[in-house]
Amino acid sequence: MAPVNDCSGIVEKIYSHPELLEVLSKIKPEAIRDDLRQELALSLLGQPCEKISLLFASNSLLRYAIKIMWNMAVGNGTSQHPYSYTFTRKEMAQALRYMYDTRPLPGLPADLGVKAAEVLSGKTRDKYDYHEQQIFWKYVELGTCRKVSTYFGIPKSHVQIVVKKVKNEIKTHLNAD
Repeated sequence: MAPVNDCSGIVEKIYSHPELLEVLSKIKPEAIRDDLRQELALSLLGQPCEKISLLFASNSLLRYAIKIMWNMAVGNGTSQHPYSYTFTRKEMAQALRYMYDTRPLPGLPADLGVKAAEVLSGKTRDKYDYHEQQIFWKYVELGTCRKVSTYFGIPKSHVQIVVKKVKNEIKTHLNAD
């Protein structure tokens, strides 16, 4: 960030100028107005003092400040001040996150777990089937292959293979019904 120059008195006059406040009152959404005003002040203070003094002396600083603020508010993100683009992108992401968080999750049939348990219990023919069953139930309980691997002290790759195989068997059986 550029150092604050000694033209802060001039910037303060522009910051509270009635015409600037009138233009600011027309910017939507209302929530960004104070932020825009502060960004404008920082932008002006970051300019060389000679430039600010020259614009102020020629009565052009107010138009220049309004133009900067307006570009920040309605710019498309490719202008010198991409404030609006960044702000609205963040707002949109928050709105989408809120929408997804408040949306009900899709429901599964209540008897799906019972059917999956029947598939697993009905397939116990040898000790390897029992082994797969134990690994899969622990996976359902713990939620990750890494935790199951740590719990049983077996390689994670083996747990992943078993879980994938059992899931495919359950899917095949449930799709057949």
